[in-house]
Amino acid sequence: AYDKGTSVHLQAEPTKLELLQKNFSVKKDKFKNELQDGILSKYGGEEHLDAPPKELLMAQTENYVEYSRFGDVIKGQDQAVPGSKYEEDVYLNNHTSVWGSYWENGSWGFACCHSVVKNSYCVGTDGVDAAKASALDLLTSNPFKKEDEPDRSRPLLEQHQEKRKEKKKKKKNKRREVKESNDDKLAKALKAEEDRMKEVDRMLAIDERKRKYNSMKDMQSMQAPTEEEIEAFQIKRHRADDPMADFLGEDR
Repeated sequence: AYDKGTSVHLQAEPTKLELLQKNFSVKKDKFKNELQDGILSKYGGEEHLDAPPKELLMAQTENYVEYSRFGDVIKGQDQAVPGSKYEEDVYLNNHTSVWGSYWENGSWGFACCHSVVKNSYCVGTDGVDAAKASALDLLTSNPFKKEDEPDRSRPLLEQHQEKRKEKKKKKKNKRREVKESNDDKLAKALKAEEDRMKEVDRMLAIDERKRKYNSMKDMQSMQAPTEEEIEAFQIKRHRADDPMADFLGEDR
């Protein structure tokens, strides 16, 4: 049935069905072994399949050990304590304690000298006294005090009035500086506008045929005018409809 693809009746031919089942199982196991051998021969890793027994993996032995109710060994051999991969009880740089035996303010250090620097040299009790003195200085000096923190010895009303005066003084000085700066800029712009108008009048008085080439180029600036230049132009501009234009002293 396997070769020809014929069906086998389960109740009519039970013996033949059993033989075919055994044949199929043998061929299946053979195929799995051949596939496994091919993978191991191609990629390797056969040594990892030779695992020790489960008894050794679970640390189970046949040695009899009897314990008391307090955990002490009464009969038999106690289990060996596994050693650490790190060196223990090694004292460096004249220290008499290990790193991590002292802790303060979120930092680890040495208990022998209260040093929180790992590669420091031990100075013994002098280091402990120096650490205490530095901590006392920090408490007395209060380095976390802000510069603008109010003085507790003065009344709050007086401090508030003084702050208001300082703010007003700063604003007043700032306004004065801005005003002086604007006045200076406006004066310079007015002077430049007067010079420009004089130059325009001078160039217009010359005959066109006698003017130089690109003589009006310097007066036609490509940059955008500033606020001071616009204000100076508006101040110096002649308005024919202004009734007070005749009193400006200009005959246009």
